Amino acid sequence: MITVTDYEHSSLVLVHSSKEKTKVKKLVISLILLSGLISANAIAAGLKVGVVSVERILTEAPQVDAVNTSMLERFGPQRDELQKGEKDITKMQENYKRNELVMTEDKLNELKKEIIIKIQQLKQKEAQLTQEVGTVRNQELAVLQTQVRGIIDDIAKKGKYDLVLSEGVAFASPKLDITDKVLDIMKAAFKKKKK
Repeated sequence: MITVTDYEHSSLVLVHSSKEKTKVKKLVISLILLSGLISANAIAAGLKVGVVSVERILTEAPQVDAVNTSMLERFGPQRDELQKGEKDITKMQENYKRNELVMTEDKLNELKKEIIIKIQQLKQKEAQLTQEVGTVRNQELAVLQTQVRGIIDDIAKKGKYDLVLSEGVAFASPKLDITDKVLDIMKAAFKKKKK
């Protein structure tokens, strides 16, 4: 026979045991999550990561300077020709303004037409040069990019890196930065090539 006090006592035990089950479940889940974090940290601790600053390579590598120098040598005369054309057009425009009141209308129209034609020719030459420079620059940078990737691959293999990041890194500890190693190899390769 169950008395009122026994009933109250058994319900307390039931409540106590369901609270205990909840606590045990929380404890088990916490332990599982904790072991997952510990194993993730253990994996991350064994992961060797490097970071390369492409921006620094593009500003400090001697190969980039060599590309810029060769571009100037190759396209400098065309650039100078365009600048001369601009000066010629400026002189023609000044001549037009200066003699506007004394020239006949036919002469003014002829000079105006000549200026317009020169401007169109100059813009056309400018567009051609810009396109040609862009094409050559992209080709040169593609060669440089291939060289940089090869160097990074070599460093990663020799240094047993698991991951090397280059762009889109918001922050990286300086101890992860391997840009100096890449630049040293590029500088050495450039010196060898020049000799």
